[in-house]
Amino acid sequence: MELFYFMVFGALGAVVAALELSKNSKDRINTSPAFNSFKNNYLVVYSLMMAGDWLQGPYVYYLYSTYGFGKGEIGQLFIAGFGSSMLFGTIVGSLADKQGRRRACVTYCITYILSCITKHSPQYKILMIGRVLGGIATSLLFSAFESWLVAEHNKRGFEQQWLSLTFSKAIFLGNGLVAILSGLFGNLLVDSLSLGPVAPFDAAACFLAIGMAIILSSWTENFGDPSENKDLLTQFRGAAVAIASGRVHNYFLRFLFVPFSLIFCALQMKKLLCWVPSSLCLKVQCTPLCSFGLLL
Repeated sequence: MELFYFMVFGALGAVVAALELSKNSKDRINTSPAFNSFKNNYLVVYSLMMAGDWLQGPYVYYLYSTYGFGKGEIGQLFIAGFGSSMLFGTIVGSLADKQGRRRACVTYCITYILSCITKHSPQYKILMIGRVLGGIATSLLFSAFESWLVAEHNKRGFEQQWLSLTFSKAIFLGNGLVAILSGLFGNLLVDSLSLGPVAPFDAAACFLAIGMAIILSSWTENFGDPSENKDLLTQFRGAAVAIASGRVHNYFLRFLFVPFSLIFCALQMKKLLCWVPSSLCLKVQCTPLCSFGLLL
C-alpha cells in the first residue's frame, strides 16, 4: 500500500514539475527583490506552522488508543477539540485585529506546543486540556497568519496582484508538499525509528518553536482598521440583519449552505472515528499514516 502512495506521488510530482517548467516568460509575473524576500520569509514560517499541524494528524487516534482509551472516550476528546475550535473561532479573528496579528501568531505557536506537551500524559483530563488548546490553535492557524500577510503586504506597498503569488505558493507548500512530507517524516519517527506514537508531537513542537523564533525576529506587528472594529454581538447582529433583509440574495447561500456544511463536517468526523480504527484492525498491515492518507 505504501509503495502505491510513493508511485502515485512520484507520477503526480512529475506532472506538476512538467507544467511548471512549461511556463514561458509571459506566464510569469515580474516582482521585486524586496517582495521575494518578504514572500519567502512568510512561506518558510507558514510551512513550519503547517508541518506542526500535519505531523499530528495521523497519530492522534493511534496515540489515544495506545493509552487504552476506547472509541467513546476518544470520540469525546475529538469533540472537545472541534468544539473548542468552533467556539473560539468566532472571536479569535476580532481579538487578533485588536491585540495584533503577530501576537496572535505567536499565541498559536505557544498554544499548540502546550497541546503537544500534554500528549505525553496518559491522563484523560490532561489530554482533554490538550484537545481544547489544539482547537484554539487551529482557529488561530486559519485566521491570524493570512490576516497578517494581507495587512503587511498592503502596508509595504506591494502590488495587489502579487498577493495571489504568495497565497498560491502557501497552499501548494502548506497543504500539499509539507503535508505529504510531514506524514512521511512522522511515519519514519514512529515505525522506522521506533520512537513511539508521541514522537510526531515532539517533532511538531520543535517545528513550531523554530517558526515562532522566526516570527519574533523578523515580523512586525499590524492591527485591524480601528474604524471597522466592532464587538462580536454587533457583528452577528449585522450578519443576521443582512440575511433576513434579503441583501444576501442567493437562496442556496442563505438556507442550504450552512446546514449542508455542518452535515458534511459531521460525516467527515464520523468517518475519521470509524475508518482509522477499522483500518488498524485489518489483517493487511496498515499504518496510521496509511489510514489517514486513505481518509483524506
